[in-house]
Amino acid sequence: MICIKKPALAICLFTISLLVNTMAVGQSPISGTWALQNMEHVTGPEFANALPKQITLHQQADSLIIETIAVGADGDVSTRLSVPMNGSPYTAISTASNRKYVRSLKWTNDKKGLTLTTVFYTTEDPTKVDCTRTEAWSFSPDGKQLNIEKKSDETRSESWQAKAIYDKK
Repeated sequence: MICIKKPALAICLFTISLLVNTMAVGQSPISGTWALQNMEHVTGPEFANALPKQITLHQQADSLIIETIAVGADGDVSTRLSVPMNGSPYTAISTASNRKYVRSLKWTNDKKGLTLTTVFYTTEDPTKVDCTRTEAWSFSPDGKQLNIEKKSDETRSESWQAKAIYDKK
C-alpha cells in the first residue's frame, strides 16, 4: 500500500499497524460456547467423561480461559482453567485429585487449531508421570464447529483415545 496524501497517511499507518498486530497474534477468534454433538470412543477403556458436554472459551490477549461442563458421578461437573497463550507451561495442583499437573497450549502453524497438553503426576511421587493427556483442537473455517481428538497415555493403566464434534451455540 502506498500513501501519498497526509490525511491518508494516518489511515495507512493505522491499517499497517492493524495488519501487523493481527499477524503477530494470528490465532483464529475462538471465543464462544461449544455444545457436544457427537463423541466417539476410539481405543482403550471408554469413559463417559472423556470429553465435556459443553466448552466455553474466552480468548484473551495473554491467556485462553476454558470453562467445561462434563458428566460426573453425581451429576454435571463444571471446571474453569486459564492457559497461557504463549505456550509457556504452568504447574498446579488439582483440587479434585490432589496431584500435580503441568499444562501447556501450542497453536498449530496455520493458527486454526491448538494442542492442549496436560501431564499428571502420581500423588505418591510428584516427580513420577501418571499420565499425559493430549487434546488436538481444530476449528472449521467458518468458525461454527470444533473437533477435538483426545489421547491419554497412561503409565499405570490402559491408554485410551476419544474424539468429539462440537457445534458453536
